Amino acid sequence: MSVSALTADNLNDAGIQTMDDVTRQIPVLEVQTNTSAAATTFRIRRVGNLGNIPSFEPAVAVFIDGAFRGRSIFGASDMFDVERIEILRGPQSTLYGKNATAGVIGIYTAAPGDAFEWKGEVTAGMYDGQDGDAGLYRFKGGISGPLTDDLSGSLGLSYTGNEETMGNAIVGGGEATSELDRYAVRGQLQWDVTDDLGARFILGTVQQDDNNLGSPDYFYDPNGALGGVILPTMQALSESLTCKDNDPHNRKACNYVGTTADVESYEATLLVDYALDNGWTLDSITSFDQYEFRGTQDEVVQLMGPYGKYHDSHDNEAYQQELRLTSAGGETIDWLGGLFYYHSEFDRGDNGNRAMFLSDSASDDPVLESIIGLPFGTPGQEGYVDGSQDTDYYAIYGQATWNINDKFSVTAGARWQREEKDAYINQWVNDESPSVISYALSPFFAESGDMDRDTDEVTWSITPQMFVSDDTMIFATVSHGFKSGGYNAGFSDTPLDEREFDDEDIMHYEAGVKTEFLDGNMRLAISAFYTETDDYQDGVFVGGQFKVGNAEEVELKGFELEGTALLTDRLTADFAVSYADLTYEKNLTGQCDPFRVPDGLNGGCDLSGEHPINAPEWKGNLSLMWEDNTSWGDYYIRGNWSWTDEYNTTFSADPNWTQDSYSWLTFRVGTRWDAYELVAWVDNATDEEVVTLDAVPNIFAVEQDASVQSYMMAPRSYGLTFRVNY
Repeated sequence: MSVSALTADNLNDAGIQTMDDVTRQIPVLEVQTNTSAAATTFRIRRVGNLGNIPSFEPAVAVFIDGAFRGRSIFGASDMFDVERIEILRGPQSTLYGKNATAGVIGIYTAAPGDAFEWKGEVTAGMYDGQDGDAGLYRFKGGISGPLTDDLSGSLGLSYTGNEETMGNAIVGGGEATSELDRYAVRGQLQWDVTDDLGARFILGTVQQDDNNLGSPDYFYDPNGALGGVILPTMQALSESLTCKDNDPHNRKACNYVGTTADVESYEATLLVDYALDNGWTLDSITSFDQYEFRGTQDEVVQLMGPYGKYHDSHDNEAYQQELRLTSAGGETIDWLGGLFYYHSEFDRGDNGNRAMFLSDSASDDPVLESIIGLPFGTPGQEGYVDGSQDTDYYAIYGQATWNINDKFSVTAGARWQREEKDAYINQWVNDESPSVISYALSPFFAESGDMDRDTDEVTWSITPQMFVSDDTMIFATVSHGFKSGGYNAGFSDTPLDEREFDDEDIMHYEAGVKTEFLDGNMRLAISAFYTETDDYQDGVFVGGQFKVGNAEEVELKGFELEGTALLTDRLTADFAVSYADLTYEKNLTGQCDPFRVPDGLNGGCDLSGEHPINAPEWKGNLSLMWEDNTSWGDYYIRGNWSWTDEYNTTFSADPNWTQDSYSWLTFRVGTRWDAYELVAWVDNATDEEVVTLDAVPNIFAVEQDASVQSYMMAPRSYGLTFRVNY
């Protein structure tokens, strides 16, 4: 198994605050966030799903303290009280099960200790905002210790906030964008019931207010319908405001009104472990999680005026129970087996109580109607979507390792799983007068009803490994992975019988070596892999709607190298190289770019031979850290260089929109004395403008129009961090 791990000390030394920072240390991992934290997606070896479709389950499974989380949002918050992070690469469907076809992110928090301690961290800094420096503020704190002889507890909290980092180029005003406030709290209890029985209870919540954080930058094609006809006509008649910028990649937006997103998440986990007399261990994991999202985009028409509003909402609750029995270990055959059950209830549209599309003061503007043939909405018109998807997942799994001798072993495992999904969609308008809103949601155009599906599958893996010397191990893996299909449960005029997308089926092959040499001063891990995926689940954005379909065949091949070297007594190097060639071998229903004539099936384009979105072939990083003693304590200097190859930024592999290769530089200078630490740092030192997504406009996505809305990574930031740990 190929695993990358970061300890608490690694996280501290590198200044890691979120999973975005982890990607600078582990290049096989990628994080993409655009409209809000609820749209976060993780990718491992370039494989991952679009986070903007809330009913589209991820391909990278997130586990927090051993409990499965069905949405990436639970791994997208601040890192505090974290003991270690593990990145498991490649399909992990046998042991980890659901939604683990690309890999697994394991986040493990620190359990309460049996000695009293407290710690705190304060950061004050700046972003290089387009309208001047934007303040950046962070706080982390925690306390841990014994409550009684056999009961310990801990409480941790964090806050992250920043002012607006994007400018607004609207003439005469407009809101600056990308402002954030995020709070998180986690409490834990550790009860040593007996010498053999222990229980740990973990409760946490995150509250995030993205005030315009997900507002995109724009390019209005002057030769297209939106930027060449509709918008100029509206501006000439003073029906729309004017924007003095048309560069989609410079962090200057053209927002009449910004977007907002409020996200709340809650987690509760009970871990129980019981040591049996024969050395076996029985573990129980009981967990509940919930998140709520409320978003507004009051300029959904993107014409710099009050023409229409879009208010999205979705909620998800999930419960799980796992029982696992593990052998004592150290035997000829070591084994484990378990039972797993997971239930989730997803709802979009607040059960039909919150309108998704709303008319605005100029929705029935006669000029706009004369151009597009109908108004966006009539006065007071509202469109509603009530969508849901309930999931029940059952699994039985087992794994055994045959230790043939002290150098050679074979590990094999299998999992039987059944997944049942029931979906429902209902769409309507309060006024069926002709408009863009009624055309999208009126029952005359948009079908409503129930859908259900179920799947049974057996996944498996076989891994022989051999120690060819005391410090070198080689391994190989063959595994079969699986990811259940589902439904497009968002607003759409798609017929019910066309909303379903199919299961993914995966065959994976991998071989590698792990070694250390130079008297243990250098450690190295190398692996090569090949993965075939049939019916690869792929999301696109077209016609104002996110949709999921299946690419017939996708191929992934590549290799990885990572290691650590102690170059001198004071200088340490961490390095990694990732090559991953992810390609549509056959995709006849891909999204067409605006200038391409459909040449595939069902009005799609043949993207066979193209790379999916956000799939650079090469990535790498190098970190150097110098440490030395001083009269008052010690000091360190750390530099990190992360490099990413060029990649597609559109779902259609449009050659006109790509992100060039770029370097991301981070520097840290710090000193420690007694229980204190002070660090000066800079992130994205060269202020790279990095695009994660170029999408077609919300409404006016038409042929022969290159207009896009773009989402970007954060600009340069710098500041001071002070820590205390008692």
